[in-house]
Amino acid sequence: MKRYDLWKLSFLNVLTTPMRSLLTVLGMAIGIGAILAVLTLSDAGQIQVQSEMMRLGIDKVWLTAQGDRPLTHGDAALLSQTLGTPVTEQVYCPLVFHREGREAAGVLVGCGKEYLQLMDSQLLSGRELWPLEWEAGSRCVLLGENLARELGLFAPDKPENGKISIGGALFQAAGVVRQKNELSQVDPTRAVFMPISVFCEWMGSTVHELTISVPPDTMPQAVAAMAVDAMQRKEGKEVQAITMQVQIEAANRVMGIFINVLKWVAAVCILVGGIGVMNILLVSVRERRREIGIMKSLGATSGQIRRLFLLEAMLYALVGGALGVLVGFGLVKIAGNAIELQAAVQGKDIGVVVLAAMAVGLFFGVAPASRASRMTPVDALRE
Repeated sequence: MKRYDLWKLSFLNVLTTPMRSLLTVLGMAIGIGAILAVLTLSDAGQIQVQSEMMRLGIDKVWLTAQGDRPLTHGDAALLSQTLGTPVTEQVYCPLVFHREGREAAGVLVGCGKEYLQLMDSQLLSGRELWPLEWEAGSRCVLLGENLARELGLFAPDKPENGKISIGGALFQAAGVVRQKNELSQVDPTRAVFMPISVFCEWMGSTVHELTISVPPDTMPQAVAAMAVDAMQRKEGKEVQAITMQVQIEAANRVMGIFINVLKWVAAVCILVGGIGVMNILLVSVRERRREIGIMKSLGATSGQIRRLFLLEAMLYALVGGALGVLVGFGLVKIAGNAIELQAAVQGKDIGVVVLAAMAVGLFFGVAPASRASRMTPVDALRE
């Protein structure tokens, strides 16, 4: 029996039972589509998470107190002088803000003008605080965009309408800002920013966080280590330094675990599809005993019978793999739109899943093919 005849017979046998073949192929296609979607979305998700974190501030180091001794205003000046780079301090507390019968919950943040520069703030309306207002401790504040909307202050162009009540005291809302760098312990869209001198005089709070700007061509980890060492040697304070690299590594570890779980789930789906192929072929072997007996009596070898059923298994796998690629494209499109993720199916991923489908089909086709090849003409024709 020639190879062409084997391919022709296997193809005709698959087409003989279209509904059975369709259900078998669908089982394989779902598994292939699932693993293709997982591979594509996981790659795109990792890239987007890393790029977002890089945008949020890879050139920043954050310091927080760990021991009994809190951070102070003098620590910012000490670190700035020691490291030769800008250091700004922040203090904050949750509050409810009021204006003309409206109220909105948010966070009051005491900071310097350098903090807003480090956080890459953008002025949306109104004006920025003047340097003299920062230094002299003026009762002017800047609002985050969401909080400003709730208080009706998104465009505070009239001074008499731009006053808000903070803890019973009136402050002038000078402008509305948006922080492009949102990595902070507070939600910048619901924050009110005031000069830190006014905050500490009024609220009596210590410094919660120091933000260090990392100079160009300098490793953030090196700056973090120097800052921790300087605080321990000169001030005797225990501090924790947080860099974006640490956050990226932590995010990658968490995402890696999640992705591996999804890959195992998708792999199980493919195995289920492979078991479906094996089950259908075993049924086919039982139903075609007479056909196998006739073929052997006419001179077909056991090897040719084995290859015939292996080819059928490969056909199921190839068609299932092709449909699975289409299913994967659909899943990537739907999931990408749902979670606003720019994901594109890569050629290497298509190759991986198609090869996986063929391998699964070949593996699960061995048992039915071996059973068919071991039949003797006498036993096969007897039934």
